[in-house]
Amino acid sequence: MKQSAWTYTRRISQSFCLAVFLWLFLQTEYRGIDQLPYPVSLLFRIDPLAALADFLAPGPFGWQLLWPALVVLLLTLLFGRFFCGWICPLGTTLDGLGKLVGRGRRAFSPGWRRVKYYLLIVMGTATIFGVQLLGLFDPLAIFLRSLTLAVYPAYNYGLNRIFDFFYAHEVPLLSSAVKGSYPAFRDNLMAFHQPIFALSFFTLLIFLVILLLEKVEHRFWCKNLCPLGGLLGLCSRYALLQRTPQKLCADCQACDSLCRSGAVHASGHMRSECLLCMDCTGFCPEERVQFALRTGTDNYLGVDLQRRNVLTAMASGVILAPTVRIGPVTHEQNPYLIRPPGAVAEEEFLQRCVRCAECMKVCIGRTLQPALLEAGPVGLWTPLVVPRVGYCEYNCTLCGQVCPTGAIAPLKLPEKQKNVIGLAVLKKDRCLPFAKGIECLVCEEHCPTGAKAIVMEEKELLIDGEMRRLKFPRVIDKLCIGCGICETKCPVEGASAVRIINEGESRRQRSGLLAGPYG
Repeated sequence: MKQSAWTYTRRISQSFCLAVFLWLFLQTEYRGIDQLPYPVSLLFRIDPLAALADFLAPGPFGWQLLWPALVVLLLTLLFGRFFCGWICPLGTTLDGLGKLVGRGRRAFSPGWRRVKYYLLIVMGTATIFGVQLLGLFDPLAIFLRSLTLAVYPAYNYGLNRIFDFFYAHEVPLLSSAVKGSYPAFRDNLMAFHQPIFALSFFTLLIFLVILLLEKVEHRFWCKNLCPLGGLLGLCSRYALLQRTPQKLCADCQACDSLCRSGAVHASGHMRSECLLCMDCTGFCPEERVQFALRTGTDNYLGVDLQRRNVLTAMASGVILAPTVRIGPVTHEQNPYLIRPPGAVAEEEFLQRCVRCAECMKVCIGRTLQPALLEAGPVGLWTPLVVPRVGYCEYNCTLCGQVCPTGAIAPLKLPEKQKNVIGLAVLKKDRCLPFAKGIECLVCEEHCPTGAKAIVMEEKELLIDGEMRRLKFPRVIDKLCIGCGICETKCPVEGASAVRIINEGESRRQRSGLLAGPYG
């Protein structure tokens, strides 16, 4: 198939954008200073679906973060779905995969194209009624989430094993070269700590399903299921950039069989489905196909969204919103549901968070983990503080720097060090001094607050029939910020002797259960 200059230009654009996104992804990492030098959340700042989620969430719209997404929408109104064909990293990955493993040629019913629009309506309606699901299906969130939770940990683990091998075994010529390259990899291309995340396999499985659909039909996800594609398709209905001829030529139907998005038919050109790949300008044997800015809509084919189905989709969103919230699991009822420092109030947090996993990627202490059902179905993939896995570093503000929607507010270091995300509570039946009469100072030694939130007090205790004088830990409630390092470092096997609960969070009113010590 002949390639046009537009095709080569598009491929350069796709490769460049993917390279930039991957480079920014690698820069979403602690490199020795508590300040990221680059706008690592740029991918979501240009994401119209993330902007829509933020717009429908309670509170003011984050203009300062998401104005680039509005620029993308404006350009889409002028030129059509250029983002899908020229920028989207998931689309680029699908195109590259198709080149490597082959593409499916199965022709699905045009009715499948409407699914993405109905999904968009369902999720948009549910968001209006308080349940944000756009982040679960946002292709950019899927792409970054899959890299963070599954691909990057495996990549980092593999690199570490390679370097370990060459450090342990002297291989002529290779060992010295590999050892010499390690500082560059360590400082630029590897994680500060080996990433370990829950839901890694589940996340990878979903990503693989999207990739394998390429064997069924080229860009199956983009054509049929992508809600961002649906949003951009609606915005491009009357784009000024038009294709001519809009109909198939009488002596040739190559466009019908070769168009990657299936946007060209005998009856006309479906502008909302066209990805502006420009391939048709190359494979037209007579070089008749052109794209130019014009007015008018002759032979334009719109998306046939039947009124009944639209109303059904809206009703589904209305029903879905309260349905997914039915259940006993809520923030107030689950004391171990702890959010990152700077997180907004829980209701707003659940609606603003797009589940991109940027905050988990950058977390120094590895405490941020994706939620499964800890916050109910509506909280899937939202970040949780899990102190037994890791702790919230006292001198770190990175998670607020990378959040693209303001679900985690950026905090200055002095603010962060006073921000309360929880409270340490001793479990005396597991604490070594209380339970076994064994002296242990670990929690007090690691407490990072200026005035220690955990102090040791000497007491006499009857142990095995004799009075013994030991040091016992005590939590000073008004000084504890819930960083979780005491739970992380507790030497007791299994469940820690000190647990962090979400009592006293800075982001919400205190429940009053422990109000006395905070006063």
